[in-house]
Amino acid sequence: MSDPCPNCGHALPSRVAECPQCGAHKIAAQGYEWKSRLRWMGAPVVHVAFGCDAAGRAHVARGVIAIGQRAIGGVAIGIVATGFVAIGLVGLGVFSFGIVAVGLVAACGVNAAGFFAIGVVAAGWKAGGVAVFAEKILFSPGR
Repeated sequence: MSDPCPNCGHALPSRVAECPQCGAHKIAAQGYEWKSRLRWMGAPVVHVAFGCDAAGRAHVARGVIAIGQRAIGGVAIGIVATGFVAIGLVGLGVFSFGIVAVGLVAACGVNAAGFFAIGVVAAGWKAGGVAVFAEKILFSPGR
């Protein structure tokens, strides 16, 4: 089975990393995935997943501790993270940290929403930051 060279279109064998015709490097969109053997309630204790599978779908890390571009777990760390404790660019969880953080109890990030929220823009029952929308304001410039 061969793939065409992204530069010149020459047919490349699957195991060749460089085109013999033009010297361009073959782009390998192979992901990485690792799961611990130890399991808790059916889920791996640690699951690390980045990139895409052979079908081109993005890997999703799911485990007690999940690390990846998309992570779902007790402690989730990733670009989009969902879990009890979520740490990522976008974090959704009970306790959430990130650029956009939405937490059921607490959220900390640039944009934060939660019962307790701290961020540049913060919304919640108790919140602190530059632009605050809250019943009780923890801190804010000019107040």
